[in-house]
Amino acid sequence: MKNRGHREAGFTLFELIVVMAIFTIVMMGASEMFVAILSDYKQQSKITVTNIEGILGLEMMRRDIENTGYGLPWRWGGPMIYDELETAPDAWAAANAKFNDAPSNVPRALVSGNGTGWHGTDRLVIKAVNVAMNSTVERWNFLYTSPVVTTNYWTPKEENLGVNDRVIVISQSAASRTLVPYGIGGFSNTFGNVDGFAENLTAVSEKRSDPSIVYGIDPNTDLKMPFNRADYYVQEPESASDLPRHCASGTGLLYKAVINHGGDGFLAPQPILDCVADMQVAYFYDDIGVLKKNEDISAYTADQVRAWVKEVRVYILAQEGQRDRNFDYPEQSPRVGEIGGVLGDVGRDFDFLAATPPVPDWKNYRWKLYTIVVRPSNLQ
Repeated sequence: MKNRGHREAGFTLFELIVVMAIFTIVMMGASEMFVAILSDYKQQSKITVTNIEGILGLEMMRRDIENTGYGLPWRWGGPMIYDELETAPDAWAAANAKFNDAPSNVPRALVSGNGTGWHGTDRLVIKAVNVAMNSTVERWNFLYTSPVVTTNYWTPKEENLGVNDRVIVISQSAASRTLVPYGIGGFSNTFGNVDGFAENLTAVSEKRSDPSIVYGIDPNTDLKMPFNRADYYVQEPESASDLPRHCASGTGLLYKAVINHGGDGFLAPQPILDCVADMQVAYFYDDIGVLKKNEDISAYTADQVRAWVKEVRVYILAQEGQRDRNFDYPEQSPRVGEIGGVLGDVGRDFDFLAATPPVPDWKNYRWKLYTIVVRPSNLQ
């Protein structure tokens, strides 16, 4: 028989309330920990993505600086008139004259102006055959004129210039690289008509057994200048929606823009790094055996650029990761450059709040200074 005097097993209401309170406290702690872990994971993921973008995009810039001057003529083989950049965006139209060598000057391999861009950033202009973004600029050939006019055929065949590729021809010597004219007043034609350059080689130099070099410039567009030109600059996008959502207000994009041979201005600019606040350029050059620095070489001639510039340094201040409300960046005016280097200070202090436009919430972002140091290999 059931013992009615024995209490039935179970929990009292008070015990349930205590257990639920403990469970709630534990869950709240676990939830806060989960949110913190998730936030840290998102931050680290975005930092990783930013770093990958920086490596890929800035490697393109580093390669272009290293190749600056590749295929550029040092002298004209006859009278020369060419176009370069007829129109420039309003933001830097006043500085455009600093960068243009048209209509008849020999092109400078490197040009930049200090503080001529958006936010007071520097604009870096690189002139070379292979700074355009097409496969033709990676191809070249020899032009032999003795005993007959001929070129090479490379293996594999993909390395060869196509018959419609627009090319220039450079006659080389130990002291110079002379642009060979095509016809009267011309400087370019298709690779299929490359024989037409040979008749002008006599005016440039005596026919000889060592070949001239044929450089590909563009796959299908008649050339308006005997080289390619790429500009690197920081700018806010034309549409605010083009700025990635994770970027701080007041930052812009680092672009690479290549001049359009088939019209005015540039081909569509290619963004290579997001969330950029500043870019500064410095040059180290050798003036009669003495190493010096300069941050504006727009007054240099083409010969001076080739003879003097030994090293190019580019400093880029960019956001790393996304906004972090629990993070305080320690400096309102970080140095975009170097202080107390071998040759003294270079670059400038960038003030987030004094910039135009300002970067009002700079404190809640991590900022990284990218430094690119390059010794150009095609100036001599």
